Amino acid sequence: MAGLCPLFKNRAVVNPRLVILGFVALLAAGCGSGSKNAASTASTTSAAPKPMAVTLFLVDQGMLRPQVRHVPPTQAVAGAALAALGVTAPITIAAGTATVDLAKASNELTAEIVYTLTQFASVERVDVAGRTGLTRDDFAAYVPPILVESPATGAEVSRTFHVSGTASVFEATLVVQLVRAGTVLSKQTVTASEGAPARGSFDATFTAPPGDLTVAAFSPSAADGSPQHEVDVAVTVKP
Repeated sequence: MAGLCPLFKNRAVVNPRLVILGFVALLAAGCGSGSKNAASTASTTSAAPKPMAVTLFLVDQGMLRPQVRHVPPTQAVAGAALAALGVTAPITIAAGTATVDLAKASNELTAEIVYTLTQFASVERVDVAGRTGLTRDDFAAYVPPILVESPATGAEVSRTFHVSGTASVFEATLVVQLVRAGTVLSKQTVTASEGAPARGSFDATFTAPPGDLTVAAFSPSAADGSPQHEVDVAVTVKP
């Protein structure tokens, strides 16, 4: 008893019933306060917010390639995407125009900024580095014959997902397939809305089991069907 609480050091307390009642009262009042405090601490501790995925359009070997990056969650998604590009300049969006307060930018960086910002429905054109009214059409030289915009490299997708983008290929025909460990899981022949030399949009729906896989898109050769202008996008299908 001596090790339980100071109350029981008084040997004048001899009534067993009083001892039991005192023990119960002390447990309720604070003799076991350590577990109570631990529970209180646990209830006030919140889990860290989950990072948010944003798509960046990065120039790689002279061509724009969409890639997923993870940033702290925010409602200012356009600003977060710019920051992920390494651009910390302020941005304002009004009447369809995104104005980036950046004094200088290379043509490649400007292409990245314009493509990244115009993926958002609220942005139709971009003013940046002294240039105004820029659209994706101003950077056609950086766009590969097949551009898979969604999903982007590094994305996590549901079991059923869309593969979409734009293409400028012969007779508007391209093949999109899902590949895992060298095995083709699914394959579709897709027709873009326009053929070369114009650029058309395409969209295909796939279903795949969970796990990592590659979305491969290419234009079949008119001569032998071999892949031309192939683009490979690594994604993860969520359980």
